[in-house]
Amino acid sequence: MNRESFTIDEKKYPIGWRFNSTECILSSEEKKRIIFLDEDESSRFWHMIFPFDHLMKMPPMFCSVTEKIDLDFKNSKQSSFFFENKLAGHSSVFFFWGKIASAIVPVDIFIKSWNDFFYPSDETSILFIASKNRMIFSYNETFFYADILSNLNSQIIDG
Repeated sequence: MNRESFTIDEKKYPIGWRFNSTECILSSEEKKRIIFLDEDESSRFWHMIFPFDHLMKMPPMFCSVTEKIDLDFKNSKQSSFFFENKLAGHSSVFFFWGKIASAIVPVDIFIKSWNDFFYPSDETSILFIASKNRMIFSYNETFFYADILSNLNSQIIDG
């Protein structure tokens, strides 16, 4: 079988290496459905939503954690049920790898390969659910599901 290979431009989207890796389980067609934002677009979008430059500098009143769970990166299929539950009814989400790398991701693709998006070593990756004003972030293998309390992103949700 001759399968066409799709490579993400790492010069334009430096985070593309995660999806160009041979360990990434997404097909070329699935990768094409992810809309990567460049550094300028990502930075502008980050600052519209988050009043901090790094997750570890998040103000305590920015969000309220409603659930905390440990997920197993090695057993990603079983751990994907957490994301299926939290993202049910949504077609796409925003994913940030810090303030200068982001993408609009179809939910089915994210659930299939959530561990290509989040890495245990990440310190500032955030999945943003705009319609619910919620986010999922992690520290090592611990994931936090949180309500965003700040009204900073109401302009995105309300249009």
